[in-house]
Amino acid sequence: MRQATKLSTAILSLSILLGAIAAPTTGFAAAAQATASQSKNSGDFTQAIVERNGKGQLVIHWKTNADLGPAKVYWSTSPDNIEKNGKLLAATYTRYGGHVVADPKPGSRIYFLVKGGNGATITASERHVDLEGSANFRDLGGYATSDGRTVKWGKLFRADAIGHLTDADQNKLQSMGITTDVDYRTDAEVKSLPDPVIKGVNYVRTDEGNPGSNTDFGTILASGLMKDKESAVQMMVQGNKSMVDHPKFYVQLMELLNDPENLALVQHCTAGKDRTGLGSAIILLTLGVDEKTVMEDYLLSNVYNAANNQKSIEALKTQVQDTNVIEAVTALMGVQKEFLQASLDEMKAKYGSIDKFIEVGLGVTKQERAKLKAMYTE
Repeated sequence: MRQATKLSTAILSLSILLGAIAAPTTGFAAAAQATASQSKNSGDFTQAIVERNGKGQLVIHWKTNADLGPAKVYWSTSPDNIEKNGKLLAATYTRYGGHVVADPKPGSRIYFLVKGGNGATITASERHVDLEGSANFRDLGGYATSDGRTVKWGKLFRADAIGHLTDADQNKLQSMGITTDVDYRTDAEVKSLPDPVIKGVNYVRTDEGNPGSNTDFGTILASGLMKDKESAVQMMVQGNKSMVDHPKFYVQLMELLNDPENLALVQHCTAGKDRTGLGSAIILLTLGVDEKTVMEDYLLSNVYNAANNQKSIEALKTQVQDTNVIEAVTALMGVQKEFLQASLDEMKAKYGSIDKFIEVGLGVTKQERAKLKAMYTE
């Protein structure tokens, strides 16, 4: 992955050096896309992505549907009113398709705004939030909606367990303006690794009173429930259907999101992939993001959890020699299309459509949904 980033940075630098006339035509991952504000003049930005290369530099890529002329790049530690409240970082040309910059404020979360010569703008940031104590903490901003809007950056976050956050991590979350911590975990999980108490952050338990399971891993293996990959996948498929059939977590989530006091909310479980994965999917679908993009965001957990999962599997191999069991555990630790698709299919089968699930299953009225779109998209 680092090799690919180095290569893309080198290509971008060469493009800038040669003054390439055409905007890049290669597609960017929908999971890191941003959609531009509309301009009265011809031409707009269509996508943008920010990546961090091996040198710690930030690589801003963008796409346009026309040459928008000169470009100004602004940055800020806040996603709001970047041009007004942020700082001018660089003057370049939109036809170059991007810009490489040193991190303007290491240790802080940075948001960029690129403005074309015709007034068109686009905002982007890194999808992943770099924290020492959390591997799968990310921003749901920047995704395009069906009505031509964009999910706002810096307002909706998803994460794995945050009990290992360092003091520096906690300070970073405070500087990001995080207001609400929604914890999907059971009592047993919370007791095992409590969330830190962060000043100014409201802590909400959605599964309070559920004791969870204290069964050790050896007992689970001995039970034979995870005998092979297929049985593990079916277990996850059924679990995802069950969360749709009993959506109390997400009813509460929608209520929290409708309260402006909870802007900049993070939802999390233990791995940040199943309960949080469905919660994130529900948020994006409610805001009008298409199913394909929602699935791509869901699958990103495999990228950010990869290193930790590999360590766990290597440790498991020292205790278990049965390759079928190892494949089963590997499947459980990751995410697959079948898992989330089972939830989406259950919404459609039980309620007729995803929109009806949101309205009837979650109790979100049309007026409340419109309010959510007004609050979390632009």
